[in-house]
Amino acid sequence: MANYNLLSDEVVLYEGSVTSNRHKGSIMVTLTSLKLIFEREKGLFKKEIELLEIIALDTIKVHNDAAQIKQKGNTVEIQAVGENITLTFTGMLEARKFTGKAIDAVTGTTLAQRSSDKIKGAFNMVDDTLGLDTRGAIKGILENGVKGAILNGIGKKK
Repeated sequence: MANYNLLSDEVVLYEGSVTSNRHKGSIMVTLTSLKLIFEREKGLFKKEIELLEIIALDTIKVHNDAAQIKQKGNTVEIQAVGENITLTFTGMLEARKFTGKAIDAVTGTTLAQRSSDKIKGAFNMVDDTLGLDTRGAIKGILENGVKGAILNGIGKKK
C-alpha cells in the first residue's frame, strides 16, 4: 500500500497476493473497511509499487442481505456494479479468510450476527405460521424438563 493513504476511519482488513481476471500476472490485493485496492510491484532492480485500481466496497452488489462474494476452492468471484471480478488465491484457506472479511466489510455485520438473524427469522416464521410461542416452549422444556412440558402442554402465542 505504498501509493494509497488510508482515511482516518479506514482500517486494513486483509493483504495478500492474488491473480485476477482484470490484471495480468501476480498482484497485491488490500481489503480495507471501505475499499478494495489492487497494486503491482514493477521494476527489475528498483522495485516500485504501481496502483492499478481501487474499488469502493459500496459498489459490490447485495441481494437479499447477502453480499455477492462467492468462493469456490481457491477462487473468489465478486459481483460489482461495473463487472465481475475473479481473484485466485494461493490456497483455499487464504480465499476463505478474504471472503469472510470482505463479506463482513460489505454487509457491516459479522458471521455470528448474520447467523443469529437467520435463526431469529426462522423462529419468527414458525411462530407466525403455527401460532406458537417457540421461544416459550423451549424455555419451558429447559425449566420443567420434557416430562413437564408434555404434561403442561406447549403454550400458544400470546
